[in-house]
Amino acid sequence: MITKKNRYWQKFYKNRSFNDKVSFPSQFSIFTLSQKHNKKTLVEFGCGNGRDVSYMSKFFKKTYAFDISESAIKHNIDKFKSFKNLNFKICDVTKNFSYKNLKKLNKLIYTRFFIHTLSDDEIKIFIKLLSKIMNKNEKIFLEYRTHLDKNKKKVFKNHYRNFLNPEKVKIFFHKENFKNTYSINGFGLAIFDEEDPHVSRQIFQKK
Repeated sequence: MITKKNRYWQKFYKNRSFNDKVSFPSQFSIFTLSQKHNKKTLVEFGCGNGRDVSYMSKFFKKTYAFDISESAIKHNIDKFKSFKNLNFKICDVTKNFSYKNLKKLNKLIYTRFFIHTLSDDEIKIFIKLLSKIMNKNEKIFLEYRTHLDKNKKKVFKNHYRNFLNPEKVKIFFHKENFKNTYSINGFGLAIFDEEDPHVSRQIFQKK
C-alpha cells in the first residue's frame, strides 16, 4: 500500500529543478570518507537524488544505494548510468528486505537526513535490519535533525520530520547490540542556503 508519506517523496523527487540545484556532496559525506579506512563497499539508505553516493562511490569498489522513492531511483539510474560500481534499488526498510548478499560484504553503512523521516517504530525496525546485515565491528554513519531543530526555519517546509533526541537514538541502537563510538550535536554541520539546522552526527559500531 502506498502511504501518504511515500506519495510525497515520489512527487518531491520528480522535481527536476531540485535535483539539479542540490547536486553537490554534503559536508557529512566528506567527513564519512575520512573515516572509511579499509572498507571496500558503501551502502546508503535514503539516497534521495544521489548527491552523496555518486561522489562517495569513487572511493569504493562497490556501492549500493536504496530509497523508497521510485522517481528518485529512476532519476539516479538514468543520471549516473556511467558509474559502473553504483547500484540503485527501491527499498522500504520497514518491509521485506533481502539482506543476505549485503551481509557478506566488507562494508560501511551511511545514512544522512534519513532516520528523521521515520517514526520511532520505523527506526527500531530499521536498526533491527542493520543488526542483521552488519558484521562485528562494522559501522553505520548517521546525520539527522534533532529535537532542537523543530522550530527552526526550513527550506523544505512540507517534509515529514521526526525531530530526534540523540540520547534516545543511542538507546535504540544499544538495545540492538551497537555501541556509540562518535557523537556530536550542533549548528554549522549541515548548512544549506539560509538554513542552518541543528543536527546530530553519530557513528555506531556493531558489537
